[in-house]
Amino acid sequence: MGKMKISTMSVVYLLLIVLLVIDSPGLGCYSDRSGCRGCIAKRLKSGCPPCQQIMRCMAQCLWGGTSQSKCIKKCDCNGGYPKVSDCKKCLSKCKCSCSM
Repeated sequence: MGKMKISTMSVVYLLLIVLLVIDSPGLGCYSDRSGCRGCIAKRLKSGCPPCQQIMRCMAQCLWGGTSQSKCIKKCDCNGGYPKVSDCKKCLSKCKCSCSM
C-alpha cells in the first residue's frame, strides 16, 4: 500500500509540474489575435519599455494590413529592421506569448 501511495503522489506532482510548464507561456495573453493585441498594448504601456519599439513594429505589421507571410519574414518597419526573431525574443522576454 505504501508503494501505491508514493506512486499516486508522484503522478499527481508530475501532472502539476506539466500543467505549470504548459500553462506558464499562456499567462501572458490569450491565444487569439485580439487577446494578443491587447497583451502587446498593455506591455507597451508598462512592464517592458526596452522592447517598446520592437513590439510596436510587430503590432503594426500584424494588424496594419501587411500580409502575414511578410510579417513572418520581417516586421516591415524602417526597411525591414527589426527581424521577426528580434520581435519574438522581445515578446518572450516581456511574457507576452502570442501565436500567429
